[in-house]
Amino acid sequence: MGLFDFRCPVSGLSLRAADAVHVALIELDPGEWAPLSLPVVGCYDRGGSIDGFTPDFRTDLFAAGFARFYKCGRADGPDVSHELREFSRQPDFGRLLHVFERVNTMSQWHAMEFTLDGLPLRQVLIHAEVFSTVAPSEPPTRAPAFEAIEQQLAAAPVAPQAREMFEALIIADDPIRCQTAAALSQLAAFSRWLAERGKSWSPAPESGQYFVETDLEFAREARTTWAADPQVLSVVELVIQDLEEELAGGRRRRRRARAL
Repeated sequence: MGLFDFRCPVSGLSLRAADAVHVALIELDPGEWAPLSLPVVGCYDRGGSIDGFTPDFRTDLFAAGFARFYKCGRADGPDVSHELREFSRQPDFGRLLHVFERVNTMSQWHAMEFTLDGLPLRQVLIHAEVFSTVAPSEPPTRAPAFEAIEQQLAAAPVAPQAREMFEALIIADDPIRCQTAAALSQLAAFSRWLAERGKSWSPAPESGQYFVETDLEFAREARTTWAADPQVLSVVELVIQDLEEELAGGRRRRRRARAL
């Protein structure tokens, strides 16, 4: 199939050579998507997903929870039946990522059925530096009480099915409760940031085979789009600087090759 790349649907930046945050989404009502998972950061793999992520409580619980949904018939995907069977035989986050990637990628060309409780499922990949700038991870210095995590999970901007999967975190040990509080705060902060700009969670993929020149074009477009937003603009400017250096280095290498 070859390599292909996505643009971050929030910032417009290319993900070709970037870290990305993966969030699974579920469509609760037409056009109304909500997070089904906690954010996981990895390196964009140029195939529609991430790799290089660090397995932790959020990846383990999401894989285990989704496996339960599938085994009891709540999750279904006739267009990815083989991938789902492979996942169910040996549930892990990497295999589940592959299912979401297949659906999200192929849905650009034709309808793909992948549901939980009859509701469509997709994923979104967000430029990691944009996500962490807008919604930094700030674990509390002391572990929140069980009741505090319970209240935070109840108020979090996630789907009911996500609360169902992650309710075990309420009584997790102190380090996990600290990380849970930080992850839920990130989702809340990012959701607020989207709402303040008239945006919402959305899978909305745009893909192609991108190169340094393409990435730089996208980044310069983003500079104009986000000129009035200092947080995102700071990330865009760093991306432009890196891409200009990458492009100049490539040109120098090509000139040396022609001289040999």
